[in-house]
Amino acid sequence: MKETDDHLREEHEDDYSQLLPLFIYPTEEQSQALYEDMDIVIEKNSNVIERHSIYIRRKEHVKWIDDCYLLIGKARFYKDEHGIAQDIFLYVFQSFKDIPERYDGLSWLIKSYIETRSWNKAEEFLEIGEAHKNKFPKEYRGLYYAAYADYHIKKDKDYAEAIPKLEEAIKYTKDKEALRRYTFVLAQLHHQMGMLSTAMSLYKDVIKLNPSYTMRFNARISRAMAFDKSGGSISQIKKELNKMLKDKKNEEFKDQIYYALAELALKEDNENLAIKYLKKSAQTSVSNVRQKGLSYLKLADIYFEQPSYILAQSFYDSTLQFLPEEHPEYYKADSKNSSLQELVKNLKVIQLSDSLLNLAKLSKEDQRKRVDNIIKEIKAEEERQRLAEIREQERLRIQAENQGGIFGAGKWYFYNPSNMAKGRTEFENVWGDRALEDNWRRKSRSAVLAQGGNENEELIVEDENNEKYDPEAYLANIPNSMEDKLKVHGKLVEALYNVGAIFKEDFEDPTSAIEAFERVTSTYDTSQYNLPSHYQLYRIFTVEGYKEDALIQKNWVLDNHPFSEYAYLIKNPNYNKENKETKEKIEEYYEATYRLYLYKLYDDVITSCDRADSVFKKNHIQAKFDFLRLKSIGYRSSQSVFKTEIEAFIEKHNESPLKESAQKILNFMNNENKGVSSEVLFNKEFSKPHMFMISFPENTKGLNVLKNKLSNFNGRSFREKKLDFTDTQLGKKDIFLIRTFKDDKDAMRYYKTLQNNNGLMIDVERKKGKMYVISVPNFQLLFQNSEEDKYMDFFQKNYLL
Repeated sequence: MKETDDHLREEHEDDYSQLLPLFIYPTEEQSQALYEDMDIVIEKNSNVIERHSIYIRRKEHVKWIDDCYLLIGKARFYKDEHGIAQDIFLYVFQSFKDIPERYDGLSWLIKSYIETRSWNKAEEFLEIGEAHKNKFPKEYRGLYYAAYADYHIKKDKDYAEAIPKLEEAIKYTKDKEALRRYTFVLAQLHHQMGMLSTAMSLYKDVIKLNPSYTMRFNARISRAMAFDKSGGSISQIKKELNKMLKDKKNEEFKDQIYYALAELALKEDNENLAIKYLKKSAQTSVSNVRQKGLSYLKLADIYFEQPSYILAQSFYDSTLQFLPEEHPEYYKADSKNSSLQELVKNLKVIQLSDSLLNLAKLSKEDQRKRVDNIIKEIKAEEERQRLAEIREQERLRIQAENQGGIFGAGKWYFYNPSNMAKGRTEFENVWGDRALEDNWRRKSRSAVLAQGGNENEELIVEDENNEKYDPEAYLANIPNSMEDKLKVHGKLVEALYNVGAIFKEDFEDPTSAIEAFERVTSTYDTSQYNLPSHYQLYRIFTVEGYKEDALIQKNWVLDNHPFSEYAYLIKNPNYNKENKETKEKIEEYYEATYRLYLYKLYDDVITSCDRADSVFKKNHIQAKFDFLRLKSIGYRSSQSVFKTEIEAFIEKHNESPLKESAQKILNFMNNENKGVSSEVLFNKEFSKPHMFMISFPENTKGLNVLKNKLSNFNGRSFREKKLDFTDTQLGKKDIFLIRTFKDDKDAMRYYKTLQNNNGLMIDVERKKGKMYVISVPNFQLLFQNSEEDKYMDFFQKNYLL
């Protein structure tokens, strides 16, 4: 167990950009790899209890027995078998009332409830711990109070409550590793709550505790980022960070130092310097992709606040390429990126359209000159990038050699074959098989600059053959005919309206929204977007308190379009509400009709749907009524009538998502008439007993050797389960069958544990084996029809995704 704890500490890698965990527990993969060792711990301690326990008159008389139970509980905890672990820890606390170790059992019980998010149970036993506070032995108080702090942190991020508990934990903790960790987390909690001077002092305490170099470095960085300019001179902190930049030992940490310098620059309100440092941080990040992601995120946030939305969206997009999904900032970046994508798409349409229309004003000769200049700029920029990449590669090569050389154990990513292979797989999962070429992330596009007047504007040219050096490719996109110009104007006015609506609704930026809508009303007053733009301006001016401007827009709508929906909205502020109430009535009517369908009252459903068509003339869910009617007709009419009704539905609701469902029914009927058998439907019975299977192609050689290896694996890692292992055939395929698991989760735990065994997985892949878990009812279906490929699709969708 001590070896396991040491190994977990060695393997654990802290993310100092987040709150550190108070306790180091095995990950899911590590837990699966620990099965064999933990089963030995359980078996040996169980033997001691069975052979040597003397439990008389509700008292244990052998002093080692409580230690054995604690070790078994901890082994179960590490195996992620929390239910059993909790029973054991509770037994230790309740049964060994005269020994101090019972309180160790109480702390581990609380930790287990926290890990399973059983908050009520955790709180119940924390209250019991408080009631026993005076009896708590000092040597176990540190763990108990740390667990109490962990409860507040993980349950609801109540840092104010966690701080005093963690201070108590530090007071009673003797273990130096735990003491350093608790102190660092306490500093982070104060930092998060804005108590910066206390945080700085605590980070300094961490350094005094002689931690590892990584923790000491991050304590210094965090101390710099916690600096409050109202609390003293910032120059000393900057001097220390610049000194750290020059230290060769910090070569791999330069990205974090630049990030800290950027934070200080922001505190001094020097945004341009902060941007410079953040770009350096992203540039110098090599192996620390998390830090690269955080640097991009900070850049994105800065540009978003300026606002420079196109740049912000670009950096949010880059953030998502590097920041791990489990990072708490990931979904914030993803959300903003999603909101910005539609805005940026429309802003680029506006820029492109303006650029094209400006170019169209020039003579043919001037157009060609402008395009020639664009191509020259592209070539010059590519040359600058090429030279920059060469310089960066040389820097990385020198760095790699300093860290161990090409043939040493250097940390540089590209000298590590394992990392390279893993990286290639991850890249292909995200991007697919991309050719090695310029602009590999673009889909048939090249971005070029077109100068119009005194401004630089972006011109994006469709370029499927990557003809970025061909002037004709650019000239072909310039609208010279009236028809082409009208098309560009049409895209431009639509984008302007979209941008105005997004600024108004999603970003609450009335100034930018007004600018977009006014351009529509002034330049495109004959377009379909003119009326809604006037109404949008009326709404914005009303909310912002510009009464005169609002009155102008109101009168324009009422004078020019008195019978429009916008006029009704102006005259009757409750119009939308009344409209909403009508929609709610329709939806209630639909729900009642659907219940008739569930009761199989198909004639009543048809009548109800027909009535909806006449009663609710403006029906926003007409397609749903028609589809429900269609399905009911299927139960009441001949196949030919049903088929005619389906075809009519598809024609009527060509734009509805339900069209696809109707088409599937039609396709099924057509296939059935051709004699095609219906598709095998596997059942989603995840709570039923499951089996694990590996299938191999016909006449696969060497299966006996693999079978022996699998049997040994089962005996080592799943000795408690006493799994049954047989081989059989499915059609002409050889099958390994391992059973029985109580449900899908039990079976998938075996599946994932086997996946982590590289030796066995290599053997399975060499023999082209297909691995999956399957419920007993689905196994019976599979054995009847041998449709393994269809089951593999079912397995992928329902077990792996």
